[in-house]
Amino acid sequence: MNNKDILNILFNSSEYKPSELIAIASKFSLKQLRWLGENHYDNKTRKIFFRLTNISIGKDSVINKNFIVSDDYESLLYIGDRVAISPNVTVICASSPNNSNLLTNPYVKDKLIVKKKVIINDDVWIGANVLILPGVEVGKGTIVGAGSVVTENLHSNSIYAGCPAKLIRKI
Repeated sequence: MNNKDILNILFNSSEYKPSELIAIASKFSLKQLRWLGENHYDNKTRKIFFRLTNISIGKDSVINKNFIVSDDYESLLYIGDRVAISPNVTVICASSPNNSNLLTNPYVKDKLIVKKKVIINDDVWIGANVLILPGVEVGKGTIVGAGSVVTENLHSNSIYAGCPAKLIRKI
């Protein structure tokens, strides 16, 4: 990777076809691609970077800046078609204390370290600063209010908000 590749990815991405961006991006590590996905100015380019880090993203979805995903770069996150993800949303698919000595604690090891898929179905709108925890499925056509913490599955065509997210109404 050279300085020209870095500058093109950062500032000239709109001048390239998706296949050309993918060719340049293939020189980057998963960690670098994920950072680019979180921070890049262009939604279409962000989605390319996220897809290259094993996130499934459907057609016409919009992912705003600062979308953080913890998934160990495994295929644990599915985002459907026409999903709107507001800024500063975090999805946790894989959670552990990393290098902490807590890894050796039997309770932590057996009960708290988690790696589960998260599914965000078609036509979902996720508000700013939402946190979605492992194993959750967000039903089709659901709205998740800003600042919510999603700890369990959300039914389709509903509005949820709060910490933890609770059903506000069916739509």
